[in-house]
Amino acid sequence: MNPWNEVPYADYERHMSHETVGQLALLNEITGEKVAQRYPQTVAVYGACTGNGFTHFVDAQTVYAVDLNPTYLAICQDRYDPILNRLIPVQADINQEPVAIPPDSVDLLICHLFLEYVDLERAFASFRQVLRPGGLLNVVLQRSNDTGWVSNTGVTTLRPVAAIASEVSDEALRQHAAPDLRFDGSQTYRMPNGKSLIAYDFIKASEPPQTDEDDADDWLEWDR
Repeated sequence: MNPWNEVPYADYERHMSHETVGQLALLNEITGEKVAQRYPQTVAVYGACTGNGFTHFVDAQTVYAVDLNPTYLAICQDRYDPILNRLIPVQADINQEPVAIPPDSVDLLICHLFLEYVDLERAFASFRQVLRPGGLLNVVLQRSNDTGWVSNTGVTTLRPVAAIASEVSDEALRQHAAPDLRFDGSQTYRMPNGKSLIAYDFIKASEPPQTDEDDADDWLEWDR
């Protein structure tokens, strides 16, 4: 059983919004900035939890909420289905199964504090499949800065998730994104508890990147 299935949604929200953590508010703000930049018609949120930031999607035609916890998705749907044009909950454990979103359909993919808990190869394969050419992938990663993975907020039910967490380095992130998800900038945010959050943007290439074999073929055609 994945420990995220055992964390009550109220505990998750209480921890993430605690004054010493402050992550819910910041992630909401980042989501709003990305929507304002892209005006997406189709959005996917991997690790949607209970729907933080979903109020920014009111002008989108379709929003996919992806999470492995069915209770989180039910809360998300209860809260945001009335205000969104089309909200589609997708229950999936990306480590075990594909994510049921049509290929090349997503304009904006939000992935906040998600990659630390999943297989990077499987995650990026899914991102590549669902993002349309020119689509934006917005990733947020945590840096604990030697403060411990889960801050002490009095919420103890989140402690088991630290056992499955792995900090994702900048190098590992960019290696998994290359070559067809092009790095488009990053920003670092310092948090009250001593941790940092880093937001990264990647753009899916409009055309598959050329391989060495493609380059050789081009030279052969030029010689002719």
